[in-house]
Amino acid sequence: MLGTVLDIFRLRQVFDMAVRARQFVAAGAREDAAFLLAARRAAAPLPFERSAPVPVRPTFPPLQRRPLAGFDGRRVAVVATGGSGALASVVGVARAMEESGITPAVISLCSGSALFGFPVAAGLSADTVADFVSRLSPVDYVDIDWRTLATLLPRLARGFGGLLHGDRLEATYRRLLGDITLAEMPIPAYAPIWNIETNRTEYLGPTTYPDMPVARAVRMAVALPLFFDPVLLDGGYWCDGGIVDIFPVHPVLDLEKPCDLVLAVNGFYPPGFQGEDQRGWRERPLSILDIAAQIRTAQQAQLARENLARLEGASEVVLLEPVDYGVVAGLGFYMEFLDTSDWPAFMRNGRQSALRALRATRPGPATGATARPRSTPSPAPGA
Repeated sequence: MLGTVLDIFRLRQVFDMAVRARQFVAAGAREDAAFLLAARRAAAPLPFERSAPVPVRPTFPPLQRRPLAGFDGRRVAVVATGGSGALASVVGVARAMEESGITPAVISLCSGSALFGFPVAAGLSADTVADFVSRLSPVDYVDIDWRTLATLLPRLARGFGGLLHGDRLEATYRRLLGDITLAEMPIPAYAPIWNIETNRTEYLGPTTYPDMPVARAVRMAVALPLFFDPVLLDGGYWCDGGIVDIFPVHPVLDLEKPCDLVLAVNGFYPPGFQGEDQRGWRERPLSILDIAAQIRTAQQAQLARENLARLEGASEVVLLEPVDYGVVAGLGFYMEFLDTSDWPAFMRNGRQSALRALRATRPGPATGATARPRSTPSPAPGA
């Protein structure tokens, strides 16, 4: 028993539970109440909450195309982290590219950003995607597996993989996208998935799973363990690959042709994928929890930094951070999935951040040329 608890490979899970507990305590009564209300609306909506949402105002100003000089023939990629609803900013990045006369050559997505990036890759305009996601409510994508939960104890949790089926989310995106497959998307797009049985990561996309419907790919990309039920594929069960690779550059560097410029969208970690600054931890109460917070993210953050370095070595990189990562810290990660009210602001932030970056960028002379990366600051919230 003691050996199981102290197993070095289980310590990260032990620390994770400790950190999560502190986050819930530190969130405060107001945030707790807001989260519980959002969770209740998602799990058991009242009759009036099931009605069609009221029309929303346009997220972006009227489209005016002003093609930027120097981008003709240049390949521009988008690589986005996970980060729940904060990655609605990807829609704003797509809108900025439309205004600038740039079509993405490839899009690499992860977890939450798949909700917003795959429809763009499927050929929908940013305005169409913005309108679609702005009208979503939890009723459209939350389907709790009540039957499994009711029999959890009698069955000793046998077969339990997540609170949500995922069927409703896939059906909602199928209504938007139809039966278009990954190979049929006008823009190649990928997202990591993680296999439970073999503990390995693969990437959904046109060169790897060409016949998979895009709606199914969205579902698999966001199937966070214990939150969404794993999805069956080729005899195995797969989950959100963001738990391993939060910033997936492999599709852009290894599965598609080289790109001149990459717009990298970070919505999950501190600027530049740095870790949290915990200097002075020895002087703080419950200092072990500060250590725990570092350990639980150490591997993922280090891989993200290495991936960023790989990307910088292959092409010019502009790092965009349109939404402060603190928005999805702790309970915020789940809040921004269960409550869509902030998504339009995130999309506007993404547009403004990308427009500034593109107007300040002069792409290199040849595909794959190396250039020093730049970083753009986050706009004011709701700007």
